[in-house]
Amino acid sequence: MKSKDEIFEKICSFIEEVSLGNIHANHIKPGDKIIVDLGLDSLDYAAVMLQLEQWTGSKIDENKVNWAEVQSVAQLSKLFGG
Repeated sequence: MKSKDEIFEKICSFIEEVSLGNIHANHIKPGDKIIVDLGLDSLDYAAVMLQLEQWTGSKIDENKVNWAEVQSVAQLSKLFGG
Protein backbone atom coordinates (compact mmCIF):
# COMPACT_ATOMS: atom_id res chain seq x y z
CA MET A 1 0.00 0.00 0.00
CA LYS A 2 1.18 3.50 -0.81
CA SER A 3 1.96 5.95 1.99
CA LYS A 4 -0.03 9.10 2.61
CA ASP A 5 2.88 11.24 1.38
CA GLU A 6 3.36 9.13 -1.77
CA ILE A 7 -0.32 9.45 -2.64
CA PHE A 8 -0.35 13.22 -2.07
CA GLU A 9 2.80 13.72 -4.15
CA LYS A 10 1.44 11.58 -6.97
CA ILE A 11 -1.86 13.49 -7.01
CA CYS A 12 0.11 16.73 -7.25
CA SER A 13 2.20 15.40 -10.13
CA PHE A 14 -0.93 14.18 -11.95
CA ILE A 15 -2.53 17.62 -11.49
CA GLU A 16 0.59 19.27 -12.90
CA GLU A 17 0.53 16.88 -15.86
CA VAL A 18 -3.19 17.35 -16.56
CA SER A 19 -2.83 21.15 -16.35
CA LEU A 20 0.03 20.97 -18.87
CA GLY A 21 2.39 22.49 -16.33
CA ASN A 22 0.20 25.49 -15.52
CA ILE A 23 -0.15 24.26 -11.93
CA HIS A 24 3.18 23.34 -10.39
CA ALA A 25 3.07 20.27 -8.14
CA ASN A 26 5.25 21.91 -5.48
CA HIS A 27 2.73 24.77 -5.10
CA ILE A 28 -0.24 22.51 -4.31
CA LYS A 29 -1.38 22.31 -0.69
CA PRO A 30 -3.54 19.54 0.84
CA GLY A 31 -6.42 21.95 1.47
CA ASP A 32 -6.53 23.24 -2.11
CA LYS A 33 -9.85 22.53 -3.75
CA ILE A 34 -9.25 20.82 -7.06
CA ILE A 35 -11.83 22.70 -9.10
CA VAL A 36 -12.31 25.95 -7.17
CA ASP A 37 -8.73 26.75 -6.12
CA LEU A 38 -6.68 24.94 -8.75
CA GLY A 39 -9.03 25.62 -11.65
CA LEU A 40 -9.31 22.10 -13.05
CA ASP A 41 -12.53 21.21 -14.80
CA SER A 42 -14.49 18.00 -14.35
CA LEU A 43 -12.70 16.27 -17.24
CA ASP A 44 -9.31 17.13 -15.73
CA TYR A 45 -10.52 15.81 -12.37
CA ALA A 46 -11.66 12.58 -14.05
CA ALA A 47 -8.26 12.23 -15.75
CA VAL A 48 -6.50 12.60 -12.38
CA MET A 49 -8.84 9.98 -10.88
CA LEU A 50 -8.13 7.55 -13.73
CA GLN A 51 -4.38 8.00 -13.34
CA LEU A 52 -4.68 7.43 -9.58
CA GLU A 53 -6.70 4.26 -10.09
CA GLN A 54 -4.10 2.94 -12.51
CA TRP A 55 -1.17 3.93 -10.29
CA THR A 56 -2.64 2.44 -7.11
CA GLY A 57 -4.32 -0.53 -8.73
CA SER A 58 -7.54 0.45 -6.91
CA LYS A 59 -10.91 1.06 -8.50
CA ILE A 60 -13.18 3.56 -6.74
CA ASP A 61 -16.87 2.66 -6.85
CA GLU A 62 -18.23 5.99 -8.02
CA ASN A 63 -21.73 5.12 -6.78
CA LYS A 64 -20.50 4.80 -3.18
CA VAL A 65 -18.69 8.16 -3.05
CA ASN A 66 -20.36 11.45 -2.20
CA TRP A 67 -18.43 13.56 -4.69
CA ALA A 68 -19.68 16.78 -3.10
CA GLU A 69 -17.49 15.85 -0.12
CA VAL A 70 -14.36 15.15 -2.22
CA GLN A 71 -13.25 18.61 -3.21
CA SER A 72 -9.73 19.07 -1.86
CA VAL A 73 -6.50 17.32 -2.69
CA ALA A 74 -6.41 15.88 0.86
CA GLN A 75 -9.96 14.51 0.53
CA LEU A 76 -9.07 12.88 -2.79
CA SER A 77 -5.95 11.42 -1.20
CA LYS A 78 -8.04 9.81 1.55
CA LEU A 79 -10.07 7.90 -1.05
CA PHE A 80 -6.88 6.10 -2.00
CA GLY A 81 -5.69 5.46 1.54
CA GLY A 82 -3.72 8.66 2.06
